Order: sequence, then C-alpha cells, then structure tokens
Amino acid sequence: MKKYLLSLIALLACVSLLTSCEEDIEKRQVVFTATMPGDDLSSSRLGSIISGMPADGFNLKAQWKEGDKIQIFVRQDGKVYQIDSPSTVYDISSDGKTCSFQVTLPKSVNRDKDYEIIGVTGVEAQIDGSNVVALCTMKRVSTERGDEILLPMWFTCKKGSNQAKFRHLCAYEVLNVNNVSDASITFKHSGFKAISHWYNYSASILLSDGSILGGQDVKNDAESDEITIPSGGMGTIVSWYIPITIIADVTIDNAKLKAVVNGKDVITIDAMISRKTQARGNAYYMEVNWDGTALFFSNEFCPDTNHPHIIDLGLPSGTKWACCNIGANIPTECGYYFAWGETTPKTHCTKTNYKWYSYGNDHNITKYCCNSSFGTVDNRTELEPEDDAAYVNWGPEWRTPALRQLYELRNNCTSKWINVNGMGGYLFKSNINGRAVFLPAAGWVYNNGIQDIGGNGFYWSCKYYYDIRPDLGYIFGFKGLTGYYYNRYLGASVRAVYVGQE
Repeated sequence: MKKYLLSLIALLACVSLLTSCEEDIEKRQVVFTATMPGDDLSSSRLGSIISGMPADGFNLKAQWKEGDKIQIFVRQDGKVYQIDSPSTVYDISSDGKTCSFQVTLPKSVNRDKDYEIIGVTGVEAQIDGSNVVALCTMKRVSTERGDEILLPMWFTCKKGSNQAKFRHLCAYEVLNVNNVSDASITFKHSGFKAISHWYNYSASILLSDGSILGGQDVKNDAESDEITIPSGGMGTIVSWYIPITIIADVTIDNAKLKAVVNGKDVITIDAMISRKTQARGNAYYMEVNWDGTALFFSNEFCPDTNHPHIIDLGLPSGTKWACCNIGANIPTECGYYFAWGETTPKTHCTKTNYKWYSYGNDHNITKYCCNSSFGTVDNRTELEPEDDAAYVNWGPEWRTPALRQLYELRNNCTSKWINVNGMGGYLFKSNINGRAVFLPAAGWVYNNGIQDIGGNGFYWSCKYYYDIRPDLGYIFGFKGLTGYYYNRYLGASVRAVYVGQE
C-alpha cells in the first residue's frame, strides 16, 4: 500500500510539473502580426539614388506564403539568445501583406525586464557576440518548397510590441544602359551575391534561367553574373543583392560593379556609391552610357534630375560645388557665358558692350579698379552680390568661386578628360569621398561668338588682377588646369559654389 501511495504522489507531482511547465510556456508565448514592407521603391524612399527611373517603376511584389518561416533572436542585457525552432507564419491575408506568427521566449530571458526581439526571414542568420548576422546564402529557412527564394527581410521590436514590421535586407541596382559605341560591353558584379539578374532589351526580357520573354536574344551568363550589352543596345539591367549583414547596421563591403570591353576592365566603382549604410531595401538607379572611350555613370554627378544639386566633395575648406554651370539644365550642357562682373549672358562679347568700360575703353574702368591708370579707383577686389552671376541667376545661396576654391578642387580630386554623350570635359573625382563634378569644355565668347566648344574650358573666379591690371580677371582654364588672367569683357562659364542662406 505504501508503495502504491508513493507512486501516486510521484504521478501527481509529474502532472503538477507538466501543468506548471505548460503554464510557463503559455506565459512565455508572444503572438505577432507581421507586415510586409511596401513594394514601391520610388524616389520618395529615403536614401535612394534616383536617376532616370524606368517609366514603369520597379516593384518587389513581396508577399507572405504558406510555409514561410522566421528565425527569432532575443537580445537582453547585451546577450543574444536564438529560438531553437523558426516560427511558421499563419493567418495570411488575401493580399499576402500580413500574417501572424508565434514566439516562445527562452527560459533564460527575464520577462520582467526589457528585451528586444529580432526576426530574420529569407536568409540564414546566426549570433556573433552581441550582434545578429544575416549570412549571404541562397537557402530558405526550413522551407518545404524547394529552392524558391523568399526576399530577405528583418524586423526588430521592443518588449510589449506585437507588431513585426519587416524591412528588406537587399540592395537593388537598376542600370539604364545606353551603348552608343560599335563594341559590346559586359557588366560584372563582385563582392556580393546576385540572387536574380535580368536584362530588359527593348521589349524583350532575358531571365537568369535562360528563358526569353519576347524580342531579341541577348547574352546573359547567369553562372558568372555577367550581362553583355550589344553595340547600339539600350535597356535595363536589374539585380538585387544580399550583403553580409549585421542587423540594424546594414553594410556592404567591397560591393563593386565592373564593366569589361574586349576582355579588359574599363571601370570598377562602388556599386552603392557612398551610401552603404542606407542599403536596406533601396533601389539605386543609374544612367550608364558607353561611347567606346569612357563609361559614364550620371549619378556620379547628380542624384536625380532636379538641378542644380549641391555636391559635397569632402573638400578641406568645406566648399560645396554646383553640379552644373549657370544656365545649364544638366552637367554636360555648356550653360551661359558671362563677361566678368556681369549677370546677363552674352553670345558676343566686345569692349564696347562691356558694362564696366566707359566708351569701350579698358583704361576707363568704372567699377572694380585698383589702378588710376585704368580708371576710377574704388579698391573693390572681388565681385559684390549684385554683380555676381551666380547670386543674381540662382539666388543668395550661390556665389562665383574664388580662385583658391578652384585650385582646391583641382588639388583634392583626380582629374580626367572624358567624353560624355558627345561633350568633352574634365571629370573631377574627389580623392576624399569619391563624389564627382563634371566641367564641360564650354569654350569661350569673343567678338565672333562662341569659340572652341568641346576643346577647352574657361571658368571665372570672383576676383580680378587687382595687383597690377584691373582690366584682367582671374580665370581657371583647362590648359594645364591652372589659373591665369583673361580680359574681363570676354565671355566664360561660371560654376557656382554653395554658401547657404544669408
């Protein structure tokens, strides 16, 4: 009897323990509503580089499907715990944008203290110290649907929140390519993995599996992540990439885009430019032109078509440059030509139509004069706002640069003569942050009109040769990329610098 009594007590203890465990598990369970990120990767998204966005846009069409699983991590007091089994989604909405999933918190997590829940789906993730790292793999998490890819996403939320608002881990690259040369050009990618890669050639789309949706056949080597654009080809290359990622601090390391012509490297650039920490779910649109001599990425100069832009090259003085000349609509246009100290553009420049020469005589200067042999001395050494073409044409935020600022541009950039869409000029690419400005060879204006477009460039500074010759203005020229003196009445370009609101 005693033996049976002990067995009954043990049984009751087990039942009590199981009941207690079930109650404990129930207390540790949290149910979440999961929301997909928006499909539209438009110019309104913070951090996107938009230049020549395709007319039909670029949408992800992300949806939850039956069988999708979410890896869960919990961070508390600097320590990260991984939930043993991924959570499976359920109660998926008809549009696939929302679902539910359940998480059972580990016993080691103190439910009375603050904690953070981290969820990752579409790629595998693991703990690295106090971080959660999403691995650059092509596998789904415990899926029964073969190799079908779920777009990699993540969320974080604090204790007490039951809303898991997912964000994309991928970065997207959309290249609008125009090959105007007589040679084909091949694009390669390295430093990250392309999940999918396709080339839209006019009305045709060649998918990475080799299938063609209408139109002409074009080369697409999916195994080596290469695409070749034939001579005269126009279209769009779209790729998306999974970087090796630390959750909440997404970075892309050594993400390079390489173009190859006739087996030789043409250019290798950071595919995400300098915005690596803004890569989450953003689409990077680039206009790419190959003319047989130089490969030109328009967004090296401007993020979109709303000119002028303020280009920060990271220069020591803090000077920021305009993306295009005064009077130009894009960086490759010449823009207006001004005589020094005038604000109205001219196509013919002579001594007789110069504003500051009395009777057309350069020894009768009426303003900006330091030598009585040349006119009325006023000892003004640089342009005042009312005589500054940048200030008058663009507003008080802009000025004609000083010669020292033009020299700073030259001395802190790698300069290269390139041809962009038929316009020659100098590309000044910062040695500090990699951003660039393009100064077209706009020529100059003399008695007989505009001279030497495409061959040379002349850019006014805000000062004249006040030491000796007030009839000469300081100018920056392409010959030797240096400053020298130029007759004030002649016409030249103005590339403004940004000074902000007064």
